[in-house]
Amino acid sequence: MNSNKPYQTNLSREDIELYRSTTDEAVKHRIEKDSLENDFDADALEGWSMPSTTPLNMKRLDKKFKPSSKLYIWGTAILVVGIITSIVLFNGKKTVDNQKTILTAESSSIKVEQTDVVTPAKIEAMQELPKKQQITIQTIIKDFTIQKTEEKNTEKTEVIDNLPITKIEEAEKETALIKETTLGKEIYLYDMKLLDYRAYRSKPKITTKQMVLTGTPANVGETTELEEATEWKNVDIPYIEYVSKTMELFSKGQNKKALSRFQVILETYPDDVNANFYAGLCYYNLKEFTSAVSAFNQCIDSKYTNFNEEAEWYAAKSLLADGKKSEASTLFQKIITANGYYAAQAKKIVANL
Repeated sequence: MNSNKPYQTNLSREDIELYRSTTDEAVKHRIEKDSLENDFDADALEGWSMPSTTPLNMKRLDKKFKPSSKLYIWGTAILVVGIITSIVLFNGKKTVDNQKTILTAESSSIKVEQTDVVTPAKIEAMQELPKKQQITIQTIIKDFTIQKTEEKNTEKTEVIDNLPITKIEEAEKETALIKETTLGKEIYLYDMKLLDYRAYRSKPKITTKQMVLTGTPANVGETTELEEATEWKNVDIPYIEYVSKTMELFSKGQNKKALSRFQVILETYPDDVNANFYAGLCYYNLKEFTSAVSAFNQCIDSKYTNFNEEAEWYAAKSLLADGKKSEASTLFQKIITANGYYAAQAKKIVANL
């Protein structure tokens, strides 16, 4: 098409279809005459008059170029959603910014427990055992599992020979005091057993030291700088809340912080079996074996027997780690005689001493 005339068609779809279908020569002549006025119409009429061209081709083109109603609906929906989202995000950003401003202003006071930031110098100076040698919750579970396996392979009536047993003289029997004991109600925190003192103490609580840091934000939206404008004050915290956080620290291997908190519990409740037993494990992990034995013995002396076997077992291991083989052997033999959880393991240790 070499015409420079602007495109302006004189033919319609109906004209082209009529030209293909009619046998009236006068009609065809009129259509041909109209097409000659425009190069595009002439080429179009010529093309659609070819035998290879069928109405199906026209329908395919219609389908290709005709706007889809579904696409139109989806396009409209996406546009609407986009507009709504923009409005929500804009308003949401304003809300978040306002909340940040409020929170920044309100966060100008923070409560901090003394044990969270200050470790007693004596505890801080302690040296930890290598991780592989420490007693953890995994160690406790493993020791118990080993013993249960041994029990399956050993008769309960097994006679243990060649183990010296200290005889209690008649005079000692007469003067021996019979201690009142009981198996208390238990709970588990971080997979570790504890005596549930809520069943035996009226609203148990722990008195700890807490500081409230106060100050005014330097600039809203920026880091808030706080001035230490107060001092440590005694605060009462529910026992279960305090011991739960302490057990979390112990479960993470933070022996020094956990021990600091167990000592705080023992300041309020010196006979607390939970604090004594787990403080003993902390002492062991910090190479303070003598203190560990003392803590385990305090646990055993309690009227609650929930930790007695574990305390004796780890007290014996503490004595052994401290190089006191004779005392350790005596306690291991006591464990063997009692034929409890750790009897089979104790027998193996004694055989190698």
